[in-house]
Formats: sequence, structure tokens, C-alpha cells
Amino acid sequence: MIDRKTYFIQKVNDSATPENVFSTYLCDAKPLVIDNYLWMENDYKPRTEVRLLYSKEYLFTGFKVFEKEITATYTEINSPVYKDSCVEAFLSLEPERNANYFNFEINAIGTIYAAFGKKGKRKVLSVEEISRIKIYSALSEPFTGQIENLFWEIKLAVPFKLLSKYFEIENGKEMYANFYKCGDETKEKHYGVWSPVVSDKPDFHLPQYFGKLIFGKSGIINN
Repeated sequence: MIDRKTYFIQKVNDSATPENVFSTYLCDAKPLVIDNYLWMENDYKPRTEVRLLYSKEYLFTGFKVFEKEITATYTEINSPVYKDSCVEAFLSLEPERNANYFNFEINAIGTIYAAFGKKGKRKVLSVEEISRIKIYSALSEPFTGQIENLFWEIKLAVPFKLLSKYFEIENGKEMYANFYKCGDETKEKHYGVWSPVVSDKPDFHLPQYFGKLIFGKSGIINN
């Protein structure tokens, strides 16, 4: 039996804009932590915190990565950002009944790759679809080396309308997800996961190990 991790998502006032949430509310959400690093023996394990909130329109996700030295070279949408210093959110409705899932991968300068489908049969989202996702990154230009701060951040607001275009989702219902920190071509190659997976080789595309997201109807954060 799979021991799934769980995370309770608080609701924000529906009138709150993504800018409001990014600047004010996400920092107050309880973090889940990506601290399970697999497959590598280099002992590189940057602490990565993930905070989630939701409103009627959006699922908000904020990554805070305590990593001083980064690689961020890809600037075009749907380029292989997993090779850079990268964070990822994978979302599924019912992994035990439906093998389809989303993967959103974002490097340290906010370049995103997004796809949907089954493992091995995935469709990249169009640029028009991806443009509906609101993304904030403190870093914006290609960069390799040490950053001035102790951490870097990515914040994104994914419209529920975009998710529901691909599978039937009711706002406020349970979902399943996993969150990752990686860097295939960084100085220290690494693979971090939130909800543990079992695999002999690096593989994030295992929805059977996704954790559970529980959308709360109480605990509303006001605008």
C-alpha cells in the first residue's frame, strides 16, 4: 500500500488577484518541503519549500529554493528546463483510475514547460494555453553562477479553466500531486521529491506515488 503524503490548501478570497496572492498571501501558507533526494550520491540537497493556495479561478503555487548557485539558460516556452535549476509541479485527478496528468516545469528565471497526458504519450500545451498561466520570478535573465540572495523563488497561478479543459475537475475537490526539485545539467546533478517514489532510476512520471491535495472550505484568507 502506498503511503501518500497530504497537504491541506487554504482558500483565498475570490476577489484576490494573482498579484495580491503572490505579494501578500502565499508567504503565510504552510509549506510542504521537498527533502527526499534520490538516485544521486553527491549529497546535494537544496531545501525547497512549496506553498499552495486557491481561489475560484486559480491554483496558486509558490516555490522557495535555498540554492546559492544556479544554472538558468533556457528562455523559450517548452524548452528542456529540467536541465537547468528547476522546480516542477505534477497534478492528477485520480491516478489510480486515470493515467493522465499535468506536468509544469519552471527554471529559476521563470521559463516554463507544460504538458498533459499519460506517461510516454504526452502532449505539450500550446503557447496560447501556457500564456494563461501567471508566473512570477525574481530572476529574469539567463544566468549561471552564484546569486546574491540565499534563495530563489517561482510563483505561478494556474487557471482552473485550463485544468478543466483536459479533465473534469470541480473547484475545491481533492487532487493528487507531486513536487520536485531537479537540475540535470547543473553543477551538482540532483533529484528531489516531496512524496516519495520507488524507482531504480530517475523518474518523476510516476503518478501512482503522487501525494494528496485537500482543498479546504474553511480557513479563508481575506483580501
